Amino acid sequence: MVERKLIYQIYPTAVGSLRDIADKIPQIAEYVQPDYIWLNPIFASPWIDGGYDVSDYKKIDPRFGNMNDFRHLIATAKKYNIGILLDLVMNHTSSEHEWFKKSERHDPKYKDYYVWLDRPINWKSIFGGPAFSYDETRGKYYLHLYDKAQPDLNFNNPRVIHEFREIIDFWKQYGVAGFRVDSANTLAEDALKSGILPRITGFFNYFQTEETVDILEKVLARKDIFTLAEPIGGQILGKSRFRQLTRKAFDAAFNVGTIDIADTFFSDRYHMKPVNYKRWLKYLASWSTEPKFSMALESHDTPRAPSRFQADPRVLAMLQLLLPSNYPCIYNGQEIGTKNPKLSNNIDDYPGVQSRMMYRTLRKEGKTKRQAMSAVRLASRDNARQPIDWGEYILQSKDEESTLRIYQKLIDLWRNDPVLVNGKLKVKKITKTGVFDFYRIFDGKTYKVHLDLSNKTVSYLENHEGQKLIRSR
Repeated sequence: MVERKLIYQIYPTAVGSLRDIADKIPQIAEYVQPDYIWLNPIFASPWIDGGYDVSDYKKIDPRFGNMNDFRHLIATAKKYNIGILLDLVMNHTSSEHEWFKKSERHDPKYKDYYVWLDRPINWKSIFGGPAFSYDETRGKYYLHLYDKAQPDLNFNNPRVIHEFREIIDFWKQYGVAGFRVDSANTLAEDALKSGILPRITGFFNYFQTEETVDILEKVLARKDIFTLAEPIGGQILGKSRFRQLTRKAFDAAFNVGTIDIADTFFSDRYHMKPVNYKRWLKYLASWSTEPKFSMALESHDTPRAPSRFQADPRVLAMLQLLLPSNYPCIYNGQEIGTKNPKLSNNIDDYPGVQSRMMYRTLRKEGKTKRQAMSAVRLASRDNARQPIDWGEYILQSKDEESTLRIYQKLIDLWRNDPVLVNGKLKVKKITKTGVFDFYRIFDGKTYKVHLDLSNKTVSYLENHEGQKLIRSR
């Protein structure tokens, strides 16, 4: 039987230092009751891509504190039976990492730590632009599936695999419970040859190869850690690939396509479209029954869900926790219904590399500054990376109908109600206006769920006796 764990994601700069995060754990434990807190990268980094450009995997970035602060965080979390998950960036490092500096200088031990070519091929970076850049020191081109400051590691080199085994052991000794792996299914290329598809040139030369799955199993298939994958692929990540990825290496995994399909198409995230509720809810329901699927409606890479889906956060909470979901992941601030902030009209004020790349791309397409900035404000991942108003916890804790209290009740039901723990899903109706009716059925009992994302009608969970256990208002 698959275990069930609730994950709470914290983007550190949205909260503060490691000490600040530790101070918030009592509140998070009371209302969200997570089994794990996943921290986005806290390792040393030049912070070109929000910490996903790691310059030292065994050091805390000074902006968050030091190892004593980390020990304090681990100890605080342990008091509330919460495990800490670290964000492990395996696909690439920062170009400031000593491995890359030694590799570009042709150090015999490190020369093959990265993917180097004498001549570039036509692959596109996921952030836009060429995926190969010239390094003057080495006199060769290196692969970067993301920003040019994030060179891709060469996992055909056994030494690189060994390095990550050591990194995991290093953090285990400090009490880390496990790891979330960023861009988990892009580690190894099956061929360094030109791609033929537009917009995502080269994609199928590195998208979840057999070599990548084998590497992940060598590094992560161990019983002493909890592992969570973030694979790329969106809507084209089918269930067979999902099951292949989670076969041994991962306890659970996301499919970001379950979020993106609502208002974008794969590889076209810079042109958000009106929300297609029927397509989205049908797709989400089909994935919810996958045992190792981690259901998330928000993350550090998306705008805030109430703004993105134009829905009451309490209804979104019901959607996430009343569908079958063994590993739901709640993003910091989601439990108090945080919406997109009012972001600047000046692209220079945006710290995220994705925001700046989006702006440049739209301007090259002929969009005016105003048009480009309008799209950036709507779609930018910087929407989710702003400081959280923790004062809302105090205000909402006193209101039985608040988003926070609805989450608290839903999580209690998710953990303890046999029908919601074990019940099969039967979809009754999904409409283009966002009405979603379904049943959860177990042991002769049928629960009815009515959700209305347009908020024209009251959303509710009704048990087998006709009692409304949860209402959106």
